[in-house]
Amino acid sequence: MSPPRAHRRSRRRSWFARIARPAAVVVVIAVLIGGITQIARQSGPYDASTNRSFAAAGAVVANESTATGSSVRHLMGTMQGLDRQTLQVDLDDVVAQTVQQESQAAQLSGATSRGDLRGQFVAVLSGRALAVSDVRAAVDGLLGLHPLAVTEATSTDTGGSAAPALLSSTETADRIAAAGRLLTRADRTYAAVRGALLHLPGHARLPASRWITTATTWAIGPVATEVDLVAASGTLAPVTNQLVLRAVLISPAALPSPTGVATPGVSTLSPTTKVVLSVVLSNLGSVDAPDATVQITLAPQPTGAVVTLTRRGVVVAGSSATLSPATFAVQPAHSYQLTIAVMGPQAETALAGSSLTETVQIAPST
Repeated sequence: MSPPRAHRRSRRRSWFARIARPAAVVVVIAVLIGGITQIARQSGPYDASTNRSFAAAGAVVANESTATGSSVRHLMGTMQGLDRQTLQVDLDDVVAQTVQQESQAAQLSGATSRGDLRGQFVAVLSGRALAVSDVRAAVDGLLGLHPLAVTEATSTDTGGSAAPALLSSTETADRIAAAGRLLTRADRTYAAVRGALLHLPGHARLPASRWITTATTWAIGPVATEVDLVAASGTLAPVTNQLVLRAVLISPAALPSPTGVATPGVSTLSPTTKVVLSVVLSNLGSVDAPDATVQITLAPQPTGAVVTLTRRGVVVAGSSATLSPATFAVQPAHSYQLTIAVMGPQAETALAGSSLTETVQIAPST
């Protein structure tokens, strides 16, 4: 091949390479743009559907939360007129509701980042649950109430059977006001989530949900006034000196009467040399009995050495407790007078059911 012809072919190849490379780049870019456009077209309806589904399920939780918020506001304004048991039940009820709503929100949102929209929705319900739990803890501390354990409790729930730490009126007011600020932040976050969701694909709508309808109600001044009313309430005053005998368990068990008719105040036991007594105490008052004391006396009849044993225990307000067993040595074919009495102030020991006297007969050995 002659050099001129080879040179012309070389120039044509160089010209083709200069044209082919940019054309290839254009083709690649066009393919990428087309793919992205196709993905956007395909994901748009999916995102819209997902957002609408989230809003539909979230609306159920939000509406339940709004109803609970209304209950909390009503309770805050009326608690001074309730009795202790009703107030405790009402507080436990709203805590249980918010814990359940927090759990529902977490299940609805799945594994999400706390910073994204669904994570913020969960944060709203968590904040409300924490605030209500804090309010209950503050009121319990003021009055010495006992929150009931909440099932499916989360980290925001502080309920339990143990006595709360007692709080002054000032401490109580401070804690309730702080809970109000937490509720205010939750309301703002919810409003932001609601607005953002409306502008996402699908334009999904969440219902309005506000717990703080009047900000001044949760300010420290009004809260302190309400706390003073609760502390001075006659219906919420603690009731003491209410320990009674719920049951007395005796071993061996009493034998049935041969005539089929039991003799009041008399129990006949099978032949034995040992009698074990267990006393169940109930606290009908509204404060704990940390040192409930029962005196158990067994006196041989007609005469003999009297044996007296004392049993102590903690009986939480509104509950019962079984004290440690008391064991007495006895003899077959003998009778004893059993006396069980709750020890305490005169007003307490005068209560019906605070003492028991019974004749215990031990059957003779065969």
